[in-house]
Amino acid sequence: MRLVDVLSWLMGVIYKSLFLTGDQGFRRAHVLSKLTFAMTILLLLATGPGKSYVLMPVIISLSLLYLGFEWLIAVSTLTGIVGLLLGGSAYLLSLVGIYAMRPIDIFIVAVRTICVGVSLVFMVNMFSPIEFYNLLYYLGAKKTAVIPLLVARIIPLGVRSFIDSLMIGRLKREPLSSRIPPAVASMIEAGWFIEESSMWKLKVSSKQPIPLERSYEHTIILLLSSLVVAILQARL
Repeated sequence: MRLVDVLSWLMGVIYKSLFLTGDQGFRRAHVLSKLTFAMTILLLLATGPGKSYVLMPVIISLSLLYLGFEWLIAVSTLTGIVGLLLGGSAYLLSLVGIYAMRPIDIFIVAVRTICVGVSLVFMVNMFSPIEFYNLLYYLGAKKTAVIPLLVARIIPLGVRSFIDSLMIGRLKREPLSSRIPPAVASMIEAGWFIEESSMWKLKVSSKQPIPLERSYEHTIILLLSSLVVAILQARL
């Protein structure tokens, strides 16, 4: 497998982990229920990463209900790679004699990283760019309120353009060194396209907030999930 194949696969995993969903599911839940669930996760993680495994049954259930199996596999793969890199680098430092670490601890670090990473990425995916737009609007920053919406369009489009350019290089059997510059250029060009097409939005103040339809079903599910996590944390 060539480096361009590995990089294409890795960028695809990142794309699925962060940009696979739209404004649906738990993004339709009331913002207070999302803040409650986010605070419950952060409080549990603050007590120590060793307790992060408590979150996994809840996060997996909510992920399958909202984001789907494809997202769960992608984000678990991404956080697992990060966990193995962290565990491997820590084990190499232990060989120098800085501290004691067993080989099995690499696996433990990877599992904890997956638990923490999946929980945090899910928490970020709950919030819609429209909510950040409305927040800035109500805070009086009406000229900059549109920026979260533009960023939410530019980043996934840029990543998608980068992946497509890498795939073109793969079909042409080009080496990675000669494919990276046009891939980066296509990503920058995609950003310029969004910026140019939205230039007028950046020069005028936002006129009104964007209405976001709320889902009582997903709101109740998040509140119940927060209660379950709080109970589990209290029993530890």
